[in-house]
Amino acid sequence: MWDDVKHVIDTSQSFAITSHVNPDGDSIGSALALCEFLKAQGKEAVVAMSDAVPMAYQWLDPDREMMAPVDEADLNQITAVDAVFIVDVNSWERLGQLGEPIQHGQAVKAVIDHHPYRELITPHSVIQTEASSTSELIYNLIDTLGGSMTKRAADALYTGILTDTGSFRFASTSPHAHDITARLLDHGVNPAQVYDLVYNQNSEARTRLMGQVISNIQFAGNGQVAWLTVAPSMIEKTGALPEDTSGFVDTTMTISGVEIGIIFVGTNEGTVRISLRSRGSKDVNQIAGSFGGGGHRNASGVVFKGSIEEAVEAVTKVAVSAL
Repeated sequence: MWDDVKHVIDTSQSFAITSHVNPDGDSIGSALALCEFLKAQGKEAVVAMSDAVPMAYQWLDPDREMMAPVDEADLNQITAVDAVFIVDVNSWERLGQLGEPIQHGQAVKAVIDHHPYRELITPHSVIQTEASSTSELIYNLIDTLGGSMTKRAADALYTGILTDTGSFRFASTSPHAHDITARLLDHGVNPAQVYDLVYNQNSEARTRLMGQVISNIQFAGNGQVAWLTVAPSMIEKTGALPEDTSGFVDTTMTISGVEIGIIFVGTNEGTVRISLRSRGSKDVNQIAGSFGGGGHRNASGVVFKGSIEEAVEAVTKVAVSAL
């Protein structure tokens, strides 16, 4: 299944690798590992994201080589490459400010993803929804093509699998995912160190913001839907960063009886970034899809145009109906 991807790699010299807005461990890990692999093949490669990298993953890029968030000068460089790899997403809209320039650029586009999709944005696509993460697929790519595994790539892939499996507790955690992580340990990954760097390095500002956000949690649907709201003023007042809200939504799923959890993060650009989580058969991917977003059955995202109040009213109504 990697023949088409191999052809794109063999026939191109310069690459950009990108992923969805609000980058997470899997999008960053898979992108960085693919970048490492391409460079090892003698290619020119760079990782670019519309949004900044959350603090939990900055250690993966100590020299700040990633373009995140991109600026106008970065866009010119990205659109001039031979090929663009889009990882962990199959939607132009979910690429944020990178979506339109890449979509209309001359570069060959290829997708590697594990999310359900409605249509392919490029014929050069490898999408396996049964995979635990896109990082798992990037490992398979490197292994299939006989590439070497650097320590940095191993750390990145382990981080991607760790975070997208919920520390190996989600239903997507397959025997193959465990097999891959075992092999990554052979390449020098220190599980305790990675966990500590990802989950135990919160800033004081992020911690204070989290406390304010959780203290204002709201419920509907007889307690089965819970949601959090984050206004830009809250972020500014605590001295936190917008990316510091990453992972807040997961706290809703620690509450007994909650089937669907949502966070609404307002921006100064008139949009609201929404993340949804669910248990079992409750499908938040369908909820996200009804507003132009997407993801997995139990974890999805949306960029909503409007105010937080409008977003809360519209999305919670659909969420309660989905119960």
